[in-house]
Amino acid sequence: MSKYDIFTAVAVQPEIKAVEDRSDIKKNLKRTLELIDVAPQISLTARSNYNEPCYAPIKLIAFPEFFLQGHEADWSYQHYLDNVLIELPGEETEQLARKAKEYDVYIAGCALVRDEWIKDGYFWNIHFIIDPKGEIIHKYRKLTVATHYELSVSPHDVYDRYVAEFGDSLSSFFPVTETDIGKIGTITCMDGHFPENSRALGIQGAEIILHPVLVEPLLSPPYEIWQMMNRMRGYENVAYVVSASWGAIYGKRPKYFTPGKAMISDFNGKLLAYADYPGEMMVSAVINLEELRRRRLDPSRNYPTMLRNEIYRKIYEKEVYPANLFSKFPPHTRVERDSMATIKKFIAEGIFTAPEKMPSYINI
Repeated sequence: MSKYDIFTAVAVQPEIKAVEDRSDIKKNLKRTLELIDVAPQISLTARSNYNEPCYAPIKLIAFPEFFLQGHEADWSYQHYLDNVLIELPGEETEQLARKAKEYDVYIAGCALVRDEWIKDGYFWNIHFIIDPKGEIIHKYRKLTVATHYELSVSPHDVYDRYVAEFGDSLSSFFPVTETDIGKIGTITCMDGHFPENSRALGIQGAEIILHPVLVEPLLSPPYEIWQMMNRMRGYENVAYVVSASWGAIYGKRPKYFTPGKAMISDFNGKLLAYADYPGEMMVSAVINLEELRRRRLDPSRNYPTMLRNEIYRKIYEKEVYPANLFSKFPPHTRVERDSMATIKKFIAEGIFTAPEKMPSYINI
């Protein structure tokens, strides 16, 4: 049983500096720590500080993807190595851990990280959680890296090596961590486009799914994919979804490339908190685990308990996106991922129908 059945979760919407050199990481971290300090002031359920008693104290603070580093789509491989990557644990997470202990909260975020188990220039987009004791209790390596601009690798890119190190269970790829505030799972940005990723958490009982950042044009009208995605991921898995976002990015791209939209939705897909604007902000909502757990006793629309896996697994019998693409060396350029290979395969097999006039850049 969780220690806190009712508490407040906070999704942070910071303004981030895209890293030009390592000093920018320190600037982003400094502001991150300041925002943690003042989080109670933006919560209806909290008081002016962490020490004043309230019925739903802040126990979870979630930051977006790249909250310490920012990101640019044209960063070179060498720029990552020289200026962007951090260690986990490292100097940055040590300072976050001190805040977690000071305020007795869980702190989550995503960073580009060198990892201890695989060397030779590989790096990862890791979603981590620090507990109130200051320990890193959860690490999820982003599965669905954005192949059009990320150079971090997915566990799928080094599948055989990953399985040899961590095993081949579902939790090896999609960990769900049991905490004093419930069972928490994480996905990151592009992961949200694939319901399989959040389902992998829901089928393991995740009660809170953390899903940070998406970028324009998928947040604003006429698309609003971000809003629909997060609410649906909660609805179909009967789970809360806490979705931190960027308020602004200071770099080469437009400042409001991600125009806010931090949000929290509940297990019925209902919006609980939403920042419908850009700029630095935080949103908060009460997480009621007792209500969630009672809802999960209702057989009506209880989707994780209604899966027809004997049929559904036929969807996944054939290979689609190939594994082990970078088992020997990491990608150094974005063109090393052939983004057209699977599309061509779908056309060749008659799954997709080719247009009458094929674009000149496609050779089939």
